[in-house]
Amino acid sequence: MGVLTSRPSGRSPRKVVGYRPMTTPLQAARHARGWSQARMVWELMRLAKRKEMDVASAVSLKTQLSRWENGHVTPDYYQALLCELLGAAPGELGFGIQDLRSGPAREANSGTALIAKRNWTRDDISSLSKSFDEAISTSALADIEMLAHEWLSADKPQLVELNAGRQIGDSLVATAEYRVLQLRRADDFVSGRTSHTLVQQELQATTKLLDEAALTEDQARRLLTATGELAQLAAWVAADAGLYKQAARYTEGGVLAAHAADNEALTGNIISTLSYQLANTGNPRQAALLARTAYAGARHSATATTKALLLERVAWADAKSGDLVSCERALGHVEENFNHARPADDPDWVYWLNREEIDVMAGRCYTELKQPAKAEPLLRNATSGYDNTLIRENSLYLSWLAEDYVLLNEIDLAAEIATNVLELGSRADSARTDERLRHLARLLRRYKDVLAVTSFLDQYKSLSLQT
Repeated sequence: MGVLTSRPSGRSPRKVVGYRPMTTPLQAARHARGWSQARMVWELMRLAKRKEMDVASAVSLKTQLSRWENGHVTPDYYQALLCELLGAAPGELGFGIQDLRSGPAREANSGTALIAKRNWTRDDISSLSKSFDEAISTSALADIEMLAHEWLSADKPQLVELNAGRQIGDSLVATAEYRVLQLRRADDFVSGRTSHTLVQQELQATTKLLDEAALTEDQARRLLTATGELAQLAAWVAADAGLYKQAARYTEGGVLAAHAADNEALTGNIISTLSYQLANTGNPRQAALLARTAYAGARHSATATTKALLLERVAWADAKSGDLVSCERALGHVEENFNHARPADDPDWVYWLNREEIDVMAGRCYTELKQPAKAEPLLRNATSGYDNTLIRENSLYLSWLAEDYVLLNEIDLAAEIATNVLELGSRADSARTDERLRHLARLLRRYKDVLAVTSFLDQYKSLSLQT
């Protein structure tokens, strides 16, 4: 995972006029117990430990509790814990109506009390961004999940600035660019469905800024690039959530934005993303043609790492087409380009492509081509040292290793790894992982007399009935 190393500086926050805090139901429930926020956090962590649930660190929880008590939306994950801890129904703690954030206001003539929305200030947004960076840089899964839900409820800086006027500064453009990088890193940890909602919201906010703000030529180009990158990321996470038609629509809009920004490499990445999805769900030969088109259009301006990525998608489409010769040729070009990589020149969207990922793709291609003797050592070595916080990637990559062991007639080992994929997949919330598990179940059913296989199939059936 890449480390977030820099952040754009924000403008000075404006004072929010006419807002007076009031006691929220959650805060009142804590006060009724006579608990401080620190005691509440301690009790919440103790309850989570008894229930064997992961929660954020004490420091992060205290910050989030303060936000929840000020009316920010409490993630569902924590709502259930808080209800049990305080012995209260969701409505008694204000859950379900928190989109109307705390703060009383009165109509000038009638004196009727209304619930007013609490506006996010620039300081609020900057603080959330900093917390997000810290959680991602330390791979703090519970913190990332919690902050992702906070991000969903937060006002977007693009819209905050537009509300102040159509004229914007370069600092806001830099903020929009940086938020793409943050969401790209967050996708390593959060589920495909959560990631899709995050990116979809960001894409809408950035598109609105592009449409309505008074922009210089350079600002427009940078925002078009950000829009193209968001569209590519949206297409990727939408497909992971099983939203294939929506993913295709994202790629269409992304290509238009990248073309308008005159960014050939990004255009190639977006087109090759579509080819990858077509190879998985549609016509692999059409996908191979599209992948080669993407590479041809971008190769003169793309970095060596970018070309390696585009060629990986060519290799994958060839593998899905059953074309061993073309696939191995493409994999050879991947190696050649990656050996000339200069990371300092690369766009951020190839940050994840490293030696392990190169080997994983080669292993997956050989598995698809029914060459397990070539695939198994590549996948085994790559996954043995893989970051265990990356649940979705681990579940996917191990599924191909399990398939290799089926092909090699190592059935006990295949079932053992498949069971591991099942456990990871139950937390990944990924349509791709679900499909791989269905595939493994089909492969292993012919060996149902093997005890380890029976155990896997029973667990798979049980999990399928629950979802």
